[in-house]
This record gives sequence, structure tokens and C-alpha cells, in this order.
Amino acid sequence: MIDYHSNLVSALKTIGIDVHYEMTLHSGLATPCISYMEISNVAAEEGDTLGYSRLQYQVKIWSTQIADLQKYALQIDTVLRPLGFKRVGCNEMYDNNSAMIQKIMTYEALGLEDF
Repeated sequence: MIDYHSNLVSALKTIGIDVHYEMTLHSGLATPCISYMEISNVAAEEGDTLGYSRLQYQVKIWSTQIADLQKYALQIDTVLRPLGFKRVGCNEMYDNNSAMIQKIMTYEALGLEDF
């Protein structure tokens, strides 16, 4: 298992808006903001001296403006690619009660494990 949280969070913070762990979100947070959560971290390949883990993270942009979603989605792609992540899923969701829009993106990477 590889811990990529600190690398991911450091990269996301370079975008310049607040970054939150998904499970700590609460009403009243300033938007636009980004949330993240690890959704998978599994051994993909293993040998005698090295191994790889397949990592998946869900990254969300929260805003009331659709233009914010597009702007920050492009920036997230740009900062996560150098870490080896590729976007493997993307969709948007609207909440009628809060007028909040989410862009929900799933990223995947293959990381070398330390043995």
C-alpha cells in the first residue's frame, strides 16, 4: 500500500483554492473549493524485489458557478499528471437545495511500492 495523500494534497493546493478531505466537509465552507478521497489502493503487481499499487482518488470541485468547474478541472488535470495520475471518469451533479454544483473526477495511477 502506498500513501499518496500528501503528494496529492500538495499538488492540489498549488491551484490556490481550499482543499478538504471529503469526509470532513460541512455546510458553510467557502466555495469554490476542492475535496478529495482515496477510493482504491490495491496491490496490482508483485515480484521478488518490487511491487506496484493501483491508486484511485475521487477529486471534486464545489461551486455555484459552472465556469469555476471548468476552470479548476483543467488545473487539476495539469497538476496531477506529473504525479502519474490520469483522469478515468468525470461527471457533474447539481443540488437543488443548496444551488451547489459538483464536478466529480476520478483519477488513477500505478505507483511503485517500497519493499
